[in-house]
Amino acid sequence: MKKFGLKLLVACILSFAVVGCGSDSSDNSTSNNSSTSNTQTNLTPSATVSGGNISVYGNVDKTKFSEVKLDNGNAVLTLDDTDINSNYAGLGLDLSKVVQQNSTVSPQTKNYYYASSSASEMTIAPSIELKETSTEYLTKITELLQNNGATVNVLVNQTTINSQSSVIQITLDANFTQSQKSANELRNLIATALNGNKLPQGISVSGTEYANKLRVNLSFWQDKDKIFLWLGSYLEKDSEVVKVKYYDLNSATALTSTASSVNIMTNAGESFQQSNANTGGIDILWSIDASGSMTEEQTNLANGASQFFNTLNQAGVDYRLAVNTHGYDCTQLRKTSTNAEFIDNNTPNALEEWRKLARPGSTDSGTETGFYCVREANLTNFDRPTAKNLVVFVSDEPENETFYKYRPASVGYSSGYTVRDFNDYKQYFSNTGATYFSIVGTSPLIRPTFSDSVNGWSSPDFQCNGQGGSASGGGHFKEIAKITGGSSASICADASDWSVMFEQILKTATGLASNFKLKHVPLPSTVKVTINGNTVQRDITHQNGFDLVYGQQDVSLVFYGNSLPKANDTIQVSYDYFAGSR
Repeated sequence: MKKFGLKLLVACILSFAVVGCGSDSSDNSTSNNSSTSNTQTNLTPSATVSGGNISVYGNVDKTKFSEVKLDNGNAVLTLDDTDINSNYAGLGLDLSKVVQQNSTVSPQTKNYYYASSSASEMTIAPSIELKETSTEYLTKITELLQNNGATVNVLVNQTTINSQSSVIQITLDANFTQSQKSANELRNLIATALNGNKLPQGISVSGTEYANKLRVNLSFWQDKDKIFLWLGSYLEKDSEVVKVKYYDLNSATALTSTASSVNIMTNAGESFQQSNANTGGIDILWSIDASGSMTEEQTNLANGASQFFNTLNQAGVDYRLAVNTHGYDCTQLRKTSTNAEFIDNNTPNALEEWRKLARPGSTDSGTETGFYCVREANLTNFDRPTAKNLVVFVSDEPENETFYKYRPASVGYSSGYTVRDFNDYKQYFSNTGATYFSIVGTSPLIRPTFSDSVNGWSSPDFQCNGQGGSASGGGHFKEIAKITGGSSASICADASDWSVMFEQILKTATGLASNFKLKHVPLPSTVKVTINGNTVQRDITHQNGFDLVYGQQDVSLVFYGNSLPKANDTIQVSYDYFAGSR
């Protein structure tokens, strides 16, 4: 029985697609796929605008920014953009760290990054201070929105990187069913809470349009002993416009602290040659709860088919998609209409086949054990040794084996199977090398071992309600996503919000598939790319051009549409980054 495992990454991935192969200039191999780096130090960093101890880089209109003061004297950088249909409102500041008294912070884990000069040797993880502070402020902001009449769902919760540290990125859907708010008003609601329940003097209060449904982006990162937050708020209907205009702000990739610990800017140049090999790609397993309450959620999965396939095809990704379930016979992959165990680039009517696989029905066992079903799945014909692996858990129940100590339905009582606890699975999934996503309930509650007693229904966040009904649990799935570089999202989110979840999965998938891994973390506005000497423009709509995927460990260059490199094409990249970071 073949399972996702640690893989020796060999050769290059995805011919004629998003990937090439790169090696350091000191590499003595005979591969014709090379990457060289030339640096020029002591460039002067030139931020477009600074305020609130935050510097913003790139093509932004600095006249839309202003600095205001909180009552405690802390400066806050605000952004008010009324040019976007309604308006976009931003807020950036350094936060008071929150570290629980029972935390033990060792010298190593206290670091917010530590890295060598080689991208392949990077080890990056968010510090305890960053994780606990972001969790505390997320809880406070969520409660604030709920107390003001909003239903709140997390659409993205993923750890990436910027020039200074790990970045914890969160996107919230805030649905004010009984009232309407402007983006400006929502931003000011949070700013008021941060200012002792008083609106900071000088902050703009004008709102050009009001709506029930808004989005909030939160990005937390760290510079030495300070933790920073960039918050963006906007109307949900303007999300695509905001993404194009302020993507690098909302992801914190265009931001640093003003008194930066990495204040020497350096230029890098790298070159790659597109491989003519075709030795791998991305294998994506969807593990879907097929119990009686999952009809609407499976419909949401099926309805996202066009978005999923369009992006994969635009990026030229060599993909495989497979599905298993969480109950009876869950170790077997579901079959297409032609009895195939997966969908790939060559599958006829792939869209319709996915819609079939994504709807396994709602008559499966009520004992949903997603961890067992992925761990024991028979992937012999699906999993490629040279491909990266991505798994998506979809369930509206807790992970029943690790939370309730239930035996998996597919095991049977005569097998002698020993039920595994969460710590067992956590270690297993951490070692597989795969990236895990979860579309599950909203509960943060975790039961590490069976000796730990928990009462889920005493937790106010254990259950959520949405268009498709209710969901409970989710903490175990979300923790696996967090530690492996994936994202977690609420299964109770409106059907219209599932596109945000799919986009995050797709972005990560294309980044994993790409073998154009940059050696350093660039400021995105400084990146210039040519193919055979011809300039390629950045296109974050992913139609035609290149984009940057800031992952948990590295930054990948991805191409789309007519810009996909052909075999033996030469790709040259130049960019600025902060020396001493990565």
